Amino acid sequence: MRLALCALNAALVLAPLAAASRAGPEPYRRPHAALRWEQRRAVTRLLRRGQPVFCGSERGDAVALTFDDGPGPYTEHILSLLRRAGARATFFLVGNRLQDWPAAAREEALLGAVGNHTWSHPHLPLLPRWRVRLELAHTQWAEKRATGLTPRLFRAPYEQHSPMTDGVARSLGLLQVLWSVDSLDDARHAHSRHVVRTVLAGLRPGAIVLMHDIHSWTVKALPQILAAIRLRGLRAVTVPELLALQPPARNRQCAGSTPRRVAG
Repeated sequence: MRLALCALNAALVLAPLAAASRAGPEPYRRPHAALRWEQRRAVTRLLRRGQPVFCGSERGDAVALTFDDGPGPYTEHILSLLRRAGARATFFLVGNRLQDWPAAAREEALLGAVGNHTWSHPHLPLLPRWRVRLELAHTQWAEKRATGLTPRLFRAPYEQHSPMTDGVARSLGLLQVLWSVDSLDDARHAHSRHVVRTVLAGLRPGAIVLMHDIHSWTVKALPQILAAIRLRGLRAVTVPELLALQPPARNRQCAGSTPRRVAG
């Protein structure tokens, strides 16, 4: 009799909890984790808007660190720092560098997300359409070969793009991702202290931070940036995760963004 009463009490307590846990499309999902299909859906939805992405919404605790121009000699160190901090990032890779660091590219794809930064880092608007397409398509092929994944994200070198280059990127299924915080790590006389100070000035929920993984001072600045993210109650995620967790509103200015400039 006692066992029967215990079983009845347990059923009365657990049944509502079980029912509540099954509410929504993802019954056992942690509310702050973006699943792969959600990330794909977020990228596809924004791609249909036909506009570059500069940031995510401020409603949340996620920020996206991005690194351009790799892979390179400092990539492994950056990956190690990110792993130690439990952080993820997005890497916009230059296609002709993959042959020198194929293993680094694979590790970048495992730790975070990879994007297309063209084959040879040219000034795209100065090229004919067929050359722009070749730059992007060749990099798509090389990244798929190196990482097993076809990129969905694109960043134009020097932030130089035009309606023509935008159309080519969209035709390849690439969402153009720019930034709201420029670390200025490739400015003349850049120093790790300046990089940290610049990033922290614009670091807030929804920020997309531009950095480069080919500079030693960026590597030196990264531990302080990661520590600040943690101390501010934020977390570093990939761009697709940010877009799924905190999708940007249409035509809304990014809050607190640092002045943008021609970057690598």
